[in-house]
Amino acid sequence: MNQIVSRMPMDEYRAIDALNISRLKELQRSPLHYVHRLAHPLVTAPLVLGSAAHCATLEPERFDRQYAVWTRRTDAGRMAPRNGQHWERFQVEHAGKMFLTEDECDEAIAIASAVRADPVAMRYLEAGEPEVTMTWEPGRKGRVDWLTTVGGKQVLVGLKTTRDCRHFIFGSQAAKLGYPLQWAWYHDGYAEIRGAAPLVVEIVVESAPPHAVAVYKILEDIIEWGRLGYTDLLIQLEECERDGKWPGPYTEEQVLTLPSWAYPLEADDLAELELEQ
Repeated sequence: MNQIVSRMPMDEYRAIDALNISRLKELQRSPLHYVHRLAHPLVTAPLVLGSAAHCATLEPERFDRQYAVWTRRTDAGRMAPRNGQHWERFQVEHAGKMFLTEDECDEAIAIASAVRADPVAMRYLEAGEPEVTMTWEPGRKGRVDWLTTVGGKQVLVGLKTTRDCRHFIFGSQAAKLGYPLQWAWYHDGYAEIRGAAPLVVEIVVESAPPHAVAVYKILEDIIEWGRLGYTDLLIQLEECERDGKWPGPYTEEQVLTLPSWAYPLEADDLAELELEQ
């Protein structure tokens, strides 16, 4: 069914029997990794912190209800290990919540504060709906961070943390992590549901102080690049499901190659470079 729903709880979203782009992107590594990830969902500290930063930025009113903060420290001032009787009691007292250390909580709030202090980012975040779930045929789904209207145009807004928000660094990271596939997936899902193409914007904030912020418009050439990418993966998925085969990255013996930097330059090679003294 084609629909758009805001603020759907994550458990409900996960329960929707449909394909999402995060799962599909696992095929980029191999079909074997795809089926493994289906059975073993990935949960890491950076993912938990990223979710907390999203909540603090986009739904600050929900932050205290969603997260419990572990504040216990050692005599040396470091965060106490999350084990033992104190940790067990903490889990019982805050059952149903996600857990952050005090340091993680401070970082999530600092990231949110940086984004909300940025006037370009707030052009898109001053009004709109958070955590927007989209479902569309045939059997697909997506969860957009923020949906708003700017200048009479619908805008799908993403929020990502990064080590370095400068365009030549983040652009490389985006390509490596398959972000264009995600942008195209959301763009095309919205267009399928509403019958009109939206704009796509990504707000990028650095994960370490001073938490610099950049706002990027995702233009049509990147959307098209991502569309070609996820379409190829859908074809591959259909073939794997049809044949019942889920191979790893290689099905034949390979020849190992090393990167060029691993090979030391000889004196003759240096001479050929004609470097200035």
